[in-house]
Amino acid sequence: MLAGAGSFAAIAALFGGPIVGGLMMVEGGVGLGAALIPTLIPGFVAAASGYVLFIGLGSWGGPSSQAIPVPGLPLYQGTHVLDLLVGIGVGVAAALVVSTVRRYAGAVEDRGPKRMSMPALLLLGGFAVGLLAQIAQWLGANSQDVLFSGQSGIPDLIAQTSTKIVLILLVAKAIGYAISLGCGFRGGPVFPAIFLGVALATLTEIWFGVSPTLAVAVGTAAGMTATSRLMLTPIVFSALLVGHNGADTVSAAVLASAAAWLTLAVADRRGRGGPATGSASDR
Repeated sequence: MLAGAGSFAAIAALFGGPIVGGLMMVEGGVGLGAALIPTLIPGFVAAASGYVLFIGLGSWGGPSSQAIPVPGLPLYQGTHVLDLLVGIGVGVAAALVVSTVRRYAGAVEDRGPKRMSMPALLLLGGFAVGLLAQIAQWLGANSQDVLFSGQSGIPDLIAQTSTKIVLILLVAKAIGYAISLGCGFRGGPVFPAIFLGVALATLTEIWFGVSPTLAVAVGTAAGMTATSRLMLTPIVFSALLVGHNGADTVSAAVLASAAAWLTLAVADRRGRGGPATGSASDR
């Protein structure tokens, strides 16, 4: 119970409060039915108490923390057919990209320790990711977006107007993500997947002129669903990222999340009927 409460509080701090973390726990444990509720109470209390430390209490302002909403997003009003189609397309594409990343990460995780020691695997993986970041910088992209989770790089990514730079970041981030998962580096798999989803959505912004607010919403929902296989939690988190200016993006975000989930379901069914593939890597 204590370990669960601590994990709950950590997830709540990562995702900007107990709402997203709580929904993630509920959606992930839905198979327990009514028995899930008593186990969630300590976690919710721990998450709420931890969140108070971030936002402050009384005259104490709390420690400085990174704001969850993406700054500078324009107001998005109304919904258009193109935007809904973009949500579906980004959902399918994100599921294919992230599932491919995790498949190759599983292959590295299975075969790597058989061929070399864990310290050597970590060193080689770190060198490979660092080299990817350097190559991306030589080609004009930001190396930090390749090296780190990508959460802080979303505002710069969504402001890109160059297809070349977005594609460089997309490819380098996907390869670096697979290497990091397969070699056992610490950190969570969610934000790199969100970065990939937003990168795919940014291409639609450049090509078709969709709103950057919509791109953040559908990219977040698609990427988070593709790596977590949850639906409700990614939609809520995407709403938090776009804030009040993106309240009308929820319909497209729902379609992006549903499209990603269904694509994964179809891929799983075909995988069970075809040749065996490497298992996905979970950190």
